[in-house]
Amino acid sequence: MAVRLPAKKYKKKNPTVIRLSFEGTGGETQFIDTALALSIINQKAFSQQAYYYINSIELYNNENAYIDIHTLPDTWYLRSAYTRGRRIFNEMNERVIKQMSGDITPKYHDFKVYMDDRHRTTGNMLPNLYSINAATTTFAADEWAYSQFVSADSDGDIVVSPGDPSGFRVNQQADDFYIHMMGAHVGTSNNWTSIGLLRSYVDTKIRPQESEPNLPSLADMSGDPLANLFDYSTEEQINDVIQHLQDDNDQPPYDHNDSPGTGQFHLQHVARLATSAESGRVTKASGFCAPLGLICVDPQATATGWRIVLNLAQGTYNGVYAERV
Repeated sequence: MAVRLPAKKYKKKNPTVIRLSFEGTGGETQFIDTALALSIINQKAFSQQAYYYINSIELYNNENAYIDIHTLPDTWYLRSAYTRGRRIFNEMNERVIKQMSGDITPKYHDFKVYMDDRHRTTGNMLPNLYSINAATTTFAADEWAYSQFVSADSDGDIVVSPGDPSGFRVNQQADDFYIHMMGAHVGTSNNWTSIGLLRSYVDTKIRPQESEPNLPSLADMSGDPLANLFDYSTEEQINDVIQHLQDDNDQPPYDHNDSPGTGQFHLQHVARLATSAESGRVTKASGFCAPLGLICVDPQATATGWRIVLNLAQGTYNGVYAERV
């Protein structure tokens, strides 16, 4: 007896879990690295170097509570700061790799950054799978190492060594540090812990001029015979217009000395999830783009236990929709 099967053109080519669940407790801020969670659940390597798209996000909670969801700001200067950091990181590694007799690049080598320094100290929420009676299993990665820079900038470390004939020995220890997207640098100039990529970008970018150069004086302009040729008014109309043109809108309509993202608390708010008895202790919010797949989960009312679920968009990148940074 022949078995009737679906047509081949409807064959699922790339089975991928795109519904990711995370169990949380308490009111402390937590972080999700979408690329890490996808890699763990699907047993494939997903890169952080992408924009990931979330179709919807859900919150399950048996208490009255609400949770704010934040992402990195999706802006041109965040992308510029990120690509600058990645370019320098790749150059640092290539200078060493080309000195070797063979390619020593690790199989899963990737450029990975923290969302902010809290992310570095807190770590990531790990995905869960479930059994009956609400039993859960948390899965982890064998390794998910965030990128480190190794500076060649000499910091002059000195270690006193009584056994040394000169009485001391200069021991130049390389300065290794992590990187995060948002917020100020952490550490000191000779011992950095983590560097803020947006802060570094703002500190080194070319800035617009603060005012127009080489403008004639207001007295010269307002007294010029041709400038006053059509000045029929006794109210000094033309002179006032000249002054407005001279004084106003010379500077950019933003703070050219700083940018959103250079502080720790400059994340982009994308959703608030609130649970109550009326909502059945379940709530859902619409989707958003998560640059680099990094998401901040920020409980605003203490809850003993809650579950966040991400429903990712389907696509051609290992079964999910993502765009390159």
